[in-house]
Amino acid sequence: MRRQLIGIFFAVSDFLLAYGGWVSFYWIRRFYLYNYEAQSGTLWEYLWAPLIVGGYWTLLYAIGGSYKDPIRQSILHEVLNRGWLTLLGSLALFFLAFLDDPIPNYRMYRTTLILYIFLQASLSWLSLIFLRLVMLKILRRRLFRFPTIIVGAGQNALSVWKELSRHGESLGYDIVGFVTAEEETKPLLRGKVRHLGSLSDLERIAMRRGAHHIVIATETLDEKVLQTVLAHINGLPVEVHLTPALRDVLGGGVRVGSPLDIPWVTITPASPSPWYELVKRLMDLFISVFALILLAPVMVVIAVLVRLSSPGPIIFRQERIGKNGRPFIIYKFRTMYIDAEKEGPALSREGDPRITPIGRWLRKTRLDELPQFWNVIKGNMSLVGPRPERKFFIDQIIQRAPEYKQLLKVRPGITSLGMVKFGYASSVSEMIERMKYDLIYLANRSLMLDLKILLYTVLRVLQARGK
Repeated sequence: MRRQLIGIFFAVSDFLLAYGGWVSFYWIRRFYLYNYEAQSGTLWEYLWAPLIVGGYWTLLYAIGGSYKDPIRQSILHEVLNRGWLTLLGSLALFFLAFLDDPIPNYRMYRTTLILYIFLQASLSWLSLIFLRLVMLKILRRRLFRFPTIIVGAGQNALSVWKELSRHGESLGYDIVGFVTAEEETKPLLRGKVRHLGSLSDLERIAMRRGAHHIVIATETLDEKVLQTVLAHINGLPVEVHLTPALRDVLGGGVRVGSPLDIPWVTITPASPSPWYELVKRLMDLFISVFALILLAPVMVVIAVLVRLSSPGPIIFRQERIGKNGRPFIIYKFRTMYIDAEKEGPALSREGDPRITPIGRWLRKTRLDELPQFWNVIKGNMSLVGPRPERKFFIDQIIQRAPEYKQLLKVRPGITSLGMVKFGYASSVSEMIERMKYDLIYLANRSLMLDLKILLYTVLRVLQARGK
């Protein structure tokens, strides 16, 4: 919540300065550049129009990622980012606001545009630099902190403690204590920072302390330790970091955005930019609506075939688990005989007698998934994302692979990297194997990767390589 509050402070400052900048620009333009007669402006000119413009710039900077953890962003990167956003935003604003404006000539129009770009950019940079300086001063006085928990108590943990003690204050890191992952032969942190408990209590400790960061600094990185940490912090707004090994440094796994950053390996997937989320959602809606219209005749034919193949409904409905663990109803063309799971939930397999003849063809071509475009329009699903599963199987997966919970942080998809690389799963073990590809997708999400997955999915459909 604290990061969101900082972002809100930056957004409010940008809004107020953009509002004042537009009023100042209008006043300069009206009485100095064009020499209009001195007459009072309307309520629209001095109130409503600046409010709209202020909101416009705040939204634009938000989509550009300016308010996402602003303290840790490189100030040089953000200055350049805002410069481009201001240039493009001003061009769009002028095209809409002054298309029918009685500007005397092109030269005057260009002068007016340059003046506004300079004014808005200057105010935006002023807001950024001033608030960064204010926040750094607040952090140094320890008025605003980010609770940090260290996992481990040996030499690596001691090194992390020293690093944060030297350089962490300016970034707001506040070491609230450490937890032990195993029996430490030499608990070097004891006496320097509070011992909060064991790794099995991490979720309770993180919630109680309001942790923002967890640093795994055990002497040897056990995969089980990493799985346990990720399972415990699932759903919590916590970043998990590792102390880097030499291979991480040489392999480029250690990245810093500014000279003040702590050189850690961050293993919790970074949230994609708001641009990605916005464009991905628009792409989901556009493609889904277009697909439903274009494929309507095909879906009518499939519906008739399903109806003729066996008694039962045309559309199969089933509860699946979606983003943040929320259940939703998924839609598919029915491919099994009714009462196929009268003996309990079971995954399909090769030669499954429960599948109807037309159902086998639908599964091979994956055309049974077409009704899920409606799930995408409703917002339950995306075109690309980890396949949604039933709670019955998710519970079994989590017992063996707790990191599966990471997949519940995003919308499930009609197709996924796991579906392209692995395909349908016939057992929990195969689900876990497919999960690895979906975790890779989660860490590398981008519009280009989404488009590639969609193209490969279309190829799989044409080749009828489903199961």
